[in-house]
Amino acid sequence: MASNMEALRCGKRGCVMPSAVAFQPSGSTLVGAPARRRRAMDPKNTVLSAKRIIGARWNSSYVKQFREHYPYELLPSEDGGAAFGTRGGVFTPVEIGSRVIAGLTELTGCTFEGTHAVVTAPVGFDERRRSATARAAADLDFESVRVVEEPVATALAYLNRSSLKHGFVYDLGGGTFDAAVVDCSRYPFRVIGHAGDPYLGGDDVDRTIALHVADRTLARDGWDLSSDSVTFDRLVHACEMAKCALNESEQAAIAIPTVDPAAPESCGIVSITRAEVQQLTMDLVRRTFGICDEVLAQAGLRARDVDAVFLAGGSTLLPGLRGYIAQYFDKQPRFDLDPMHVVSLGASLAAARPAVSELLDSYA
Repeated sequence: MASNMEALRCGKRGCVMPSAVAFQPSGSTLVGAPARRRRAMDPKNTVLSAKRIIGARWNSSYVKQFREHYPYELLPSEDGGAAFGTRGGVFTPVEIGSRVIAGLTELTGCTFEGTHAVVTAPVGFDERRRSATARAAADLDFESVRVVEEPVATALAYLNRSSLKHGFVYDLGGGTFDAAVVDCSRYPFRVIGHAGDPYLGGDDVDRTIALHVADRTLARDGWDLSSDSVTFDRLVHACEMAKCALNESEQAAIAIPTVDPAAPESCGIVSITRAEVQQLTMDLVRRTFGICDEVLAQAGLRARDVDAVFLAGGSTLLPGLRGYIAQYFDKQPRFDLDPMHVVSLGASLAAARPAVSELLDSYA
């Protein structure tokens, strides 16, 4: 990546593209936000969360869990992994990732031929999964592709204008939770403790809320929204929208007839509140702190020993979560950077710092 960096703006929040690809009946393909909006009407042909199984082997627990959580048709791929069977053909997670990156270049109006790319990967990814993540970019026109661990990228973004010794990265994204202690005392930063859960993220929060709404609808109206996988996936999508609305208001509504047109009129509207979501997600939050315990033990530190807590991932916006994090670490977490942007910002800084850049895994 060139040393001169330019921030590409595509609206108020910048270029944040959902990792979603939809294969339409017309034969055309949608990428990003337009694709994500098709999830409710065509879930089997709208691929999200492919990162959860990128590089994973067909017989692995990652693929098994994915098949239990999502309505997709999964098939064995030639490289021993999994692939998505869609109306548009069969695509591996790497190919889905390539389409997302290509869509981003189209959105920004940029061409990246001849430039160098830095992509990020969870610190728990093994070499096979890191390599698969890099190939999603390498299949395009980049001169070279290198990988940096996401906690290191997060720490770099926060410490661009300050310094400290031990930073704790709490990264709750859409699909995964990752925690790490990063030694920031000198470049290059080193991860000295890490752990994560590939099935602990915003997607799982959405499913938890959806199960709650389905239970309420069954008890109140005698209508089961969870018996059909396609209907339930539409409910999950509706609950995601309601969850996001709670960032701005105390209550959000879910219109059951839009989730299941066959539902009786009595189903009507189900409302959820911030307080409900906070209560529903307590078990998930406790799981994240169990992982934090493990990470701190690896690093030989106590929670109060870390100098700063850095937040990453859009799911750190969950109601009440920042307060729980402050209680656990006995200090306020840092969230002065947008959690949706912080990892990509850190990747850009990693590319621009020779001491870090030289140590990145190269997949040219």
